[in-house]
Amino acid sequence: MNSIIGLINRDMTVDPTLVQLKEAGIADERISVLSSPKAINSLIGCDPACVIVNYSVWGAAIGIGIYAVFGIAAALCQCVRMQFGIGYGIGAFIGAVLAGTLVGGVIGLLTGAAEAEKDTHLYLQGVRTGGKVISIQVPNEDVDRVKQILTGNVLGVKVI
Repeated sequence: MNSIIGLINRDMTVDPTLVQLKEAGIADERISVLSSPKAINSLIGCDPACVIVNYSVWGAAIGIGIYAVFGIAAALCQCVRMQFGIGYGIGAFIGAVLAGTLVGGVIGLLTGAAEAEKDTHLYLQGVRTGGKVISIQVPNEDVDRVKQILTGNVLGVKVI
């Protein structure tokens, strides 16, 4: 099951779109017309803060993976070439992993902030200026047909 959303501009009416969707066999309970920014944030996936946290966690995980390789290399170099004990190598590995967590988390934070803004800006701005967001729950086989109906009547059609 997929959600398809689109913005109905304040100068447009929702009625023709609803009629076409019903003629296409889409049941009333699968169609929602939203005008609340909070409802739109939850529909798109989560609010911007949640998106930023998700990207930060993914960034930290990727940073750990990348920096762990450098940490292992540093640990091996310190232990083998400089003939230090294994404790020095573990310290280098842990330091590299912590650095990767920090760097990856910051990059994820910045990426997540931009992504959250990009995804929600069109819909939220449309609602703030008097528009509405239409959301339709459809099975996978009906996605293209419903997108075609919406594309002719609304702005910013997106499958989420």
